[in-house]
Amino acid sequence: MTSFRLHKAAALLVVIIALAIGSTAPVTARDSSHSKHVTKRIALMTSQKAAMDVLTGMTAGRSTFDRSQARAARQQLIRSTGSIRKHFRKPQLDPRSNARPLIWHAWKDFKTRAETAKAAAKDLNTRSLSGLRRTLPGLMQSCLSCHETYRSTPNSFTTH
Repeated sequence: MTSFRLHKAAALLVVIIALAIGSTAPVTARDSSHSKHVTKRIALMTSQKAAMDVLTGMTAGRSTFDRSQARAARQQLIRSTGSIRKHFRKPQLDPRSNARPLIWHAWKDFKTRAETAKAAAKDLNTRSLSGLRRTLPGLMQSCLSCHETYRSTPNSFTTH
């Protein structure tokens, strides 16, 4: 019974954190007034969200654990978290961006958090559902920590 409660609590925590991270809508139209750097950042975060959705779906029981899908999502997260610094290096904002200017004023901390996310992605255990459930919260916490500090909360009427 205790094990069931622990898994239920972990699944609930995963769902709450996933909802807190929020979604990022892909950019479909090109507008010359928008920064190509911001477009690439949005694409990066969209790819991370897609990979996280695969993994959180498995841990929450919304989808069946599939080792190869979990491994592919892990690899995507390792690649994308490894390129966070590159995508945010230039301090550019546009109306589609949720990045706070604080990123570039606290660049050292931002870089450290990006490295923490990359390390957490590498530490994901995708060999089993129990391993994924044990290791995914660390990655989710690193994402949430960075978003709480460096991401503006989107307007409730905005889809990204």
